[in-house]
Amino acid sequence: IRWEDSITIFSLLLAAAFHDVCHPGTSNLFQQNAQTSIAVKYENTSILENMHLAVGLSLLFGEGIQDEWDIFDGWINDDKVRVQEIMKESILKTDISHQSELLGDLELLIEQVHTVAKENNRYNAEIDEPILSILAQTFHEAKSVEGEDLTKTELEGKCNQLAGLLVGFILHGADISNPAKSGDLPIHWGSRVFDEFFEQGDKEKEMGLPISPLCDRGTVKLPESQVNFIKYVALPTYELLGSVIPRVKKEVVPNMSRTIEYWEGEKN
Repeated sequence: IRWEDSITIFSLLLAAAFHDVCHPGTSNLFQQNAQTSIAVKYENTSILENMHLAVGLSLLFGEGIQDEWDIFDGWINDDKVRVQEIMKESILKTDISHQSELLGDLELLIEQVHTVAKENNRYNAEIDEPILSILAQTFHEAKSVEGEDLTKTELEGKCNQLAGLLVGFILHGADISNPAKSGDLPIHWGSRVFDEFFEQGDKEKEMGLPISPLCDRGTVKLPESQVNFIKYVALPTYELLGSVIPRVKKEVVPNMSRTIEYWEGEKN
């Protein structure tokens, strides 16, 4: 995958548009415990994410397509397949249960790119050159000349792997980005999302199902839950993304610190 080409960017935007389409307002765990039709269909694996993907692909490429939104009319089949692949990889990575694995994979690839870049004298340690610069430079200079030295080929390979993983990781980050927003937005929507959680908990009680984590309005403390989510889920995601994209570290991560500070103050 090439991270800077127009098809990749367009595919990621489409994935963002469709990543929560037809969301029922309940979680994967609810679907699994209630053994809903989509839980059975997708065998309890990334249930909602698979459903969102299927609906999106049907509307764009399959039986749900209509002439007024056939945006791929005239596209060659290979490019359509690329779009579908990128949408699939990106939307499925929004399953929060894969958070730890996703962060681990990205951390490993970042380390490998740094290592190979240093071995090939392509990393300036004095200025702590960001990974984004290494990616941009490597792709700009990439050549497919036979007999190219092995180290450079390895660097290009690792950069391509990293870029491919970053596409889905960016959508995952956007999906949990509420604490990273500025102003009062994270506070407003941080409270609103718990309205949805509590409605799910009420429904689980009525159905005799186990109440999912964060969904019991009688026991969950909103400020504490928000602080834990930011510290252990959202912040590590954006700190890692910030190690690749300097503007994220400079402009976005500080918003999370302010959001944490607000919810810490609400604990008392």
